[in-house]
Amino acid sequence: MDTKKISFIICVNDETYYSECLFYIDRLRVPDEYEIDVYPVRDASSIYQGYNLAMLQTDAKYKIYMHQDVFLIYENLLIELIAFFEHHPRAGMIGVLGCRQYPQDRRFYRAWDIGNVIGCSEKHAFWNDLSEEESQVTALDGMFLMTAKDLLWREDVLSGWDFYDFSQSLEFSKKGYELWVPAQRNPWCIHDCGYLNFTGYDQGQELFLQTYGKMLPDYSGQGPVYSENYCQRFQLMMELKEHWKILLMQHRELEITKMLEQAGDERFFDTETAVIINMLEIQKKEAEKGIPWKQGFLADCETFEQAYRKYKKIKFYLRRIKYAPDDIELCPDSSDTAKEVIRNHTML
Repeated sequence: MDTKKISFIICVNDETYYSECLFYIDRLRVPDEYEIDVYPVRDASSIYQGYNLAMLQTDAKYKIYMHQDVFLIYENLLIELIAFFEHHPRAGMIGVLGCRQYPQDRRFYRAWDIGNVIGCSEKHAFWNDLSEEESQVTALDGMFLMTAKDLLWREDVLSGWDFYDFSQSLEFSKKGYELWVPAQRNPWCIHDCGYLNFTGYDQGQELFLQTYGKMLPDYSGQGPVYSENYCQRFQLMMELKEHWKILLMQHRELEITKMLEQAGDERFFDTETAVIINMLEIQKKEAEKGIPWKQGFLADCETFEQAYRKYKKIKFYLRRIKYAPDDIELCPDSSDTAKEVIRNHTML
């Protein structure tokens, strides 16, 4: 192992997000005598498989496993994390969000009670100011994990994209390593998490509980978190969403609005659904201000994919004004109204 090397390992399926993630990584101050590199993993069959693939390719002692939608806004982050490991020799893995104990119900995503991070669902930004002091925890959130030891991710028994963080936390604990969330007086990162898709949650949890049930509270008397009806409703919403993408690019906002009034239920949203609703708000407010559709937000976009990429670029531009004012790229051509709507939904 190269004890003076830090590797970032990131599963990638959105190049626009990954590029912005790299932008903030490149701004980090690197501890003296250390070097960093980045391992993007594309087309992974699961997060367990992707992380193992990259872990076995790098000789870095320190590895950071993080989401492509995490933006590291604290430039001294690496310096503080290396110092933390040096002062906590029993620490095996540290993160920015954690929990002191496992939940008594099966909604594990509600367990986090330690940390200080900024998040964004696309409908609103929020600040999880849970704790500013360093804390030893029982599990760490997978949005950002830094390790000083290598343990294989359990792709031998688990798959998919859920519970990998709880699994790895338990694996480190079994080996006697400590899990920590360092002190964060101000947030070190933004997690642009959007809406989560829970349709595979119970299936993934069942495998997780079969593997680690003896180390956890007894959940045997509890039924699935998400019913079959929920999954069916979510799938219907996803089918409607694909139709709304087409209608949006055909300038048929009224039809989408009417369908949303009948079928719209935030419990069944995903991130793209929220973005479509924000784009409808942009269109409405541009019209109210007398901006012709041909000069509006969607005028230079032929597909929803192009419009979504433009939306993300504007969001990232607005964030850079606040968190990287010395390094701002050109903003895509858009009205001040569009910027205002995006800012209101994605920035604190």
